[in-house]
Amino acid sequence: MPEHGWRPYVLLSSVTQLQPPPSLTPTLVQIGGSIAGLMQGIMLKRQGHNVQILEQSTSSERLEGGIGIALGPDALEFFRRYDLMRQSSYISNPSVQFLNSLSEVMRFIKRPMEMSTWNRLYYNLRANFDGIKVAFSQTRQIRLKSTDGRVTVQSEDLLDGGRYYLQADLAIVSDGASSQIRLLLIPDVQRQYAGYLAYVDESEVSEETRKILGPNFTSYICIKAVAYSGTYIIPGKDGSLQPGDRRINWVWYDDCELDSPTFSEVLTSKTGHIHRNYVPVWQIRPSSWELQVEKASTSLIPPMLELVKKTINPAISVVHDFACPWATFFDGKVVLVGDALALFRLKHYNAVP
Repeated sequence: MPEHGWRPYVLLSSVTQLQPPPSLTPTLVQIGGSIAGLMQGIMLKRQGHNVQILEQSTSSERLEGGIGIALGPDALEFFRRYDLMRQSSYISNPSVQFLNSLSEVMRFIKRPMEMSTWNRLYYNLRANFDGIKVAFSQTRQIRLKSTDGRVTVQSEDLLDGGRYYLQADLAIVSDGASSQIRLLLIPDVQRQYAGYLAYVDESEVSEETRKILGPNFTSYICIKAVAYSGTYIIPGKDGSLQPGDRRINWVWYDDCELDSPTFSEVLTSKTGHIHRNYVPVWQIRPSSWELQVEKASTSLIPPMLELVKKTINPAISVVHDFACPWATFFDGKVVLVGDALALFRLKHYNAVP
């Protein structure tokens, strides 16, 4: 059975009066403490459940990836109902505009796009869940087993080798798109390459380009080169929403064959490591990025190309998709959520992988 790491969150809430005594409430174990996992955990705690999260990272600190995230209606409703910090976590891009090959606006929709970053959302959710006050220990989850109407999660502490058994009325699996639990439950459901790579970063722009982009969510689609690019405003590096601190984030989706030399070239980092799903910022080799900038010159319009050319070390994501045929297991006592359940490729202008 594959091995993978998790760490248990100590049950601690920044709003302690909302947490009933554990002996009076059902126990819920959640595997995965990223954004989807924390959102599930917060909702369940607000409903009075005793929630324990198991997460593989041993630190509460997260590196800034510079990647924008769009918040849809459901996410906005979540923060309206459950965010006790009462602090906005996003910047409203007031409209959506589409540019043509002459960099002119050919379509304009007065529909706001609420944009944030992974870090801004993560720290807000952690503050709501436990106040970011918890010291974590690293454990490895071994197996899930249904016993006497409950779920038993067996885990092993990687530091002292001790084994622990957590019993729960419900286990929520939110361990991401590469979920090892999903692999055990539905081995036939695998991440499938969607046919393109996503380059993401932030950049300064000229005044001319700034006037074209404005404060809007801006899109350009190059049908001939099978390329899509978009720009939008996101919070500053420290999560600031104030004008002057905000950043212009850009993304370029580029068609790339799985067995092409380009695919293996751009996924090989400076250290020589070949990544499968994601190359972090500052890890792409300069020679690889120079080739991609040259390619961008043949498919992107000047405003988008300027952003790409002014970038030195973007992050690279391999775009995948999959969908599980069902979400519950063990008679409803195990539930897959978030990217562990489904991953959708970009299909239209407002989709964000």
